[in-house]
Amino acid sequence: MRTIRLPVLTAIAALALLLTPDFDHGQPPPPNPKPKSTKPPPDEFKALVKEVEEAYEAPFEVDEDIRDELRKQYKNPTPEREAKIFREIRKLYNTTPEQEQDILRELRAAYQRPSPEQEAKIFAAIRRNGQLPPGTVPIEVQASRAEKLFRSFDRDSDGRLSSEEAPDTLRAMWQRWDRNGDGFITFDEYGVYFQAHLRSVSDRVASGEIAIKLPRGATLPSQSPLKNFPSSGMPQMPNRNSPPTTEPVAIRFGKLPPGLPEWFTTFDTDRDGQIGLYEWRAERRPVEEFTELDRNGDFLITPEEMLRYLTEKAKAQPSGQKR
Repeated sequence: MRTIRLPVLTAIAALALLLTPDFDHGQPPPPNPKPKSTKPPPDEFKALVKEVEEAYEAPFEVDEDIRDELRKQYKNPTPEREAKIFREIRKLYNTTPEQEQDILRELRAAYQRPSPEQEAKIFAAIRRNGQLPPGTVPIEVQASRAEKLFRSFDRDSDGRLSSEEAPDTLRAMWQRWDRNGDGFITFDEYGVYFQAHLRSVSDRVASGEIAIKLPRGATLPSQSPLKNFPSSGMPQMPNRNSPPTTEPVAIRFGKLPPGLPEWFTTFDTDRDGQIGLYEWRAERRPVEEFTELDRNGDFLITPEEMLRYLTEKAKAQPSGQKR
């Protein structure tokens, strides 16, 4: 690699000084440039809802998008467009590395000999393992969105979030998601939180609690004959403070266990037998209180969690103290 010697650098600096306008001859210096306006951090909740909405749109758009990009490739094949085709494929279809090699082989054959028959071979390879469940946000999309949000929140670009930089929901659950207890949220920690939050939003969309604009002909899993369909491709994220899980008990509104406070049914506006974070916020309650009750970090307070909290609180009270 060529390096610039010191005399050359000195000459360049001297020339720059000579060419710099002189503002000492009765002319006022130019005003300081306006500081760059800092964009406000994004609305995390709206970003998550948008991802879920786009996942429901995928079955109605992805095939056509693939065809559009493929026909552009016939005229001018580029690696960038090829990569885009695979990103579109992964939005809707289950694929394996071996399957993607077969797709790539058929794609490149189509560049040489484009024909309806070759396009049919491409789509046969793409559809070999079927589609993702309705509303699934693919892992690749999750990772990309989590990174974009993290960078938007990380205003000082130091690769971690302080409590001042974090979105409100994360800030309210800080101790739960700051896994190493260093007072900051790393990208890995944010990724786990992001997946749990996205899962919560996705489940609420599937149940109809959050309204989204669906394409004509689309149905939510709760309206589909296929029951218990996963609404996202993410596992439930474990919480280090959670007690061991027990066999889940199906609870429905109207059949709640005794001992719950009266406000529990008042807050449960959608009558699903549990309290979501959005319902808690609608009552203008502090999110910190919600976090204390939501033991497993799934953004829901179940009757079981509520009763466990009340039991522990009663045990912690000194004997003889009135409740």
